[in-house]
Amino acid sequence: MAQALTWLIVLIAIGLIIWVLVRENDRRRERTVDEWEREFAAGQGKLTQFIQAGALGLEGILISEKREAVKYQKDEEQGMTKTGTKGDDADRTTVN
Repeated sequence: MAQALTWLIVLIAIGLIIWVLVRENDRRRERTVDEWEREFAAGQGKLTQFIQAGALGLEGILISEKREAVKYQKDEEQGMTKTGTKGDDADRTTVN
């Protein structure tokens, strides 16, 4: 009986969470422009701003990496990145 009561409480809690999420979603859909502006000014839109800032930062990193990859590929085509054998770098590989 105690186990059944525990599961009943868990199921009720899950049901309440789903119900709250659905109501919040409906409330957000039906709000006016003034209500949206008030909520945004109060800071409820900041999560979206953080996500956008993170996406822009990620985009900046990816663009710089893409530029470096293009540079490397151009260098490789010109033969600047391939060292070949140790004989090519005799000054660096000889032991004094």
